[in-house]
Amino acid sequence: MFGKSSFLLMILTLSSVVAAQPAPASANATRPNSKVQTNQEPLLISLVRQKVVAVDGKEIMQSAEVAKPGDVLDEVATYSNKSATSVKSLQATLPIPPNTELILASIKPNGAKASTDGSEFSALPLKRKIKQANGVEIEQLVPMSEYRYLRWYPGELAAGKSLVFSARFKVASDYVQNAQASGR
Repeated sequence: MFGKSSFLLMILTLSSVVAAQPAPASANATRPNSKVQTNQEPLLISLVRQKVVAVDGKEIMQSAEVAKPGDVLDEVATYSNKSATSVKSLQATLPIPPNTELILASIKPNGAKASTDGSEFSALPLKRKIKQANGVEIEQLVPMSEYRYLRWYPGELAAGKSLVFSARFKVASDYVQNAQASGR
């Protein structure tokens, strides 16, 4: 199903933004199109994934249904409050596509936190403590390829208003080799 130079991207549905935890993996859906909408009253959550391509020195967006290693994907999540009252304590979560690396400078708006597991979110860039062979503990940056979620905490979303959150990701160059090794 997966070729040497391309793979089918998965579009993930977003869990309720009011909840602190993202949906479990079993709630994710594979979709061939590049737009997913989750209609969870009072919020409408739209997730759009497109491939960024340079044509004549200008960026254009194309379908991200198929991408190859090295391609850059643009993810935009729009949270719209369709109710007559404000949504309190909004937590906007953007899932990071599998087999990609976050482009840190592309995160909009500023102030996002990141997670490798979907439960603990920390300021960017993520760091972890590693114990060296000599017993000394050092702090090390977590590779961008291990980031799985971004989350913003805008607080309140007024009735009838929308907020947009986005980031870009580079498709990992080793995905094809890993897919072939695992028999996909």
